[in-house]
Amino acid sequence: MHHSEAIILAGGLGTRLRSVIPDLPKPMAPVNGKPFLEYLMDFWISQGVVHFVLAVGYKYQAVVDHFGGSYRGIPIDYSIESEPIGTGGGLFLAFERISSREPFYVINGDTFFPIDSNSVFKFHSMMKSEFTMVLREMSSAERYGTVRLEKDKRIIQFCSPGQGHPPFLINGGVYLIEPEFLTDTYSKGLFKGPISLEDVLFPKWVQENKSLYGYIEKNNSFLDIGIPSDYERSQSFFIQ
Repeated sequence: MHHSEAIILAGGLGTRLRSVIPDLPKPMAPVNGKPFLEYLMDFWISQGVVHFVLAVGYKYQAVVDHFGGSYRGIPIDYSIESEPIGTGGGLFLAFERISSREPFYVINGDTFFPIDSNSVFKFHSMMKSEFTMVLREMSSAERYGTVRLEKDKRIIQFCSPGQGHPPFLINGGVYLIEPEFLTDTYSKGLFKGPISLEDVLFPKWVQENKSLYGYIEKNNSFLDIGIPSDYERSQSFFIQ
């Protein structure tokens, strides 16, 4: 098993969940009496993560108060967004706290996607990928943008919801990234003000022919707690 660092993007406003959890950032939504973020970190610890960086913003004090400096013996650092800077901005800010030169994970803090980390690592190094996006297959894609791959699994296009043919490949919100890749983007000064990873940086990187690859995860178990119905489902999802 690879030991790696992980950034969890946990700065979301959780607007769609306000009716259910009015005063908490989304990843702190309670599931069977404990924050969703604990389930997420439990899973990633099982996949070899040895250091978390939590990218937090909205109501971040709730996260810091709950976890402090470590969780189950795994150290936690915080990158605190004092104003909304988008998922791209959040990633760059958190990246400053990544210490190793090894590939690291970036994980959406409001989705649970139990991937096989060893297989993703193997794929990443075999393809000499600089940025591997873990994808899931879906039979319909009305709500989600889709990803088009070359035969060698290189990402060649991000499409609007509903475009293309089934099975649709959807961004699963888990990325394995080479540190140099972000350093390079950062040094080009693309990072000015709020910037979206999904809407701005991904398409830009594809346009620039960066080595972005898509790994298709066959385990289609997926939970997005930003959607009230999925949040309801999460209460039974983790009872094994």
